[in-house]
Amino acid sequence: MKIATVLIGAGVGALVLAGCMTEEPIQQRASDERIEMIENRSFNIELVNAKTLINDEGLLTVDASALLSRTGYFRWMFAGDPKVTIWYHFDWIDAQGNICPPVQREMTALPGNIIDFHGIAPDEKYINYHLTISLKGPETDQEAAQQRDEIKQKYTASGKVKPAGKSQAKRTVKTGAKPAPKAEVKKTEAKPAPKSSSQPQKLTEPFD
Repeated sequence: MKIATVLIGAGVGALVLAGCMTEEPIQQRASDERIEMIENRSFNIELVNAKTLINDEGLLTVDASALLSRTGYFRWMFAGDPKVTIWYHFDWIDAQGNICPPVQREMTALPGNIIDFHGIAPDEKYINYHLTISLKGPETDQEAAQQRDEIKQKYTASGKVKPAGKSQAKRTVKTGAKPAPKAEVKKTEAKPAPKSSSQPQKLTEPFD
């Protein structure tokens, strides 16, 4: 009887704890068709923000952030949170759709953390990019070659590749709030203060 009570209490506590942890601190998400996310059964990865710009040397620069999270809380209760390996690479694309051979990189992070990705094009001729982030492992040579063919077809579908330029990923949560119009400030001319006389004022009534 005592064992059953302990097990029921532990189960209820786990459910309560899981319910308290379902609220995520990051409410906004972003979407960018140039960033590809590949997840696995145990963990999710979602784009939070992505920006591109041209640096002072004329090179395309990309900064992206993604949130790593687990798919189930019972796994965390019984197995904990191991460090997750993340593989990623940038495909830099020129105006004709040619792709610079990507360099596969990897990092580790704990679920619940926001991960930053930073990349700089190797040459000015690369005007756009495709970022692949994977939780399933590095690509094989055959998979990488197939992906490059798909990227070239996608980015050259309308002719030449459009330059990325300065842009920001689209937010999936729209606030709809418009900036308030600026209030007009009317200028008023300050009137000079009356000059005070240095001489003492005369009393109108004598002292008693």
